[in-house]
Amino acid sequence: MAHAADPPPALSPAQVALFETPHLASVRNPLWLDYAFRREETGRPTVTDRISLEVRHVGEDGRHDVYPEFLTGERRIAYPPALGFLGNPLLIFALDRDTRELSAATGGSMNWFRGRFRMALLERATLERSQVAAAGQAAPVEAIRIEVTPFDHERRAGRFQALRYVFTLSDAVPGGIVEIRSIVSSGPDAPEIMESITFAGARAP
Repeated sequence: MAHAADPPPALSPAQVALFETPHLASVRNPLWLDYAFRREETGRPTVTDRISLEVRHVGEDGRHDVYPEFLTGERRIAYPPALGFLGNPLLIFALDRDTRELSAATGGSMNWFRGRFRMALLERATLERSQVAAAGQAAPVEAIRIEVTPFDHERRAGRFQALRYVFTLSDAVPGGIVEIRSIVSSGPDAPEIMESITFAGARAP
């Protein structure tokens, strides 16, 4: 039995790569980071949209103030500024949106989905190095790919037991995130769904 004085478990390599790495370290001046959103669902029109993060301030300690424009129109979510960040808050915003949608689709608790995601990253995420194409790069760049199926065998997740995430990270890209991709395979009377948030470029404010 765990006791109150027991230290928390050590972070996994996937957790460190995603949430304990200063992805914004190469951003030394204010700029915009742009990302393309895409949703493909069998039998429905493809949805495209955009996400932009405005890095307004870079502190001497390397921390950044980031102001998001997360999707547009009826899909827009008004997230507050992420102040004093070392990592890229896009990860937090994207996963929060997913958690909201999973909760709405299943009636499950948002906290339950968050907890299962954290445990899956700790216990069974896979991490491998690869080379990938990225916006603004003339040649493939060195990257880390993290894959995790956080709700595998969790009956409470319904058809989202099959939901698989692929995170592609690279220091060669401003903001460190090349792509966040999620895939739900098709099932009986349920279409395949694929969503992606892909780095599209950086620009001056």
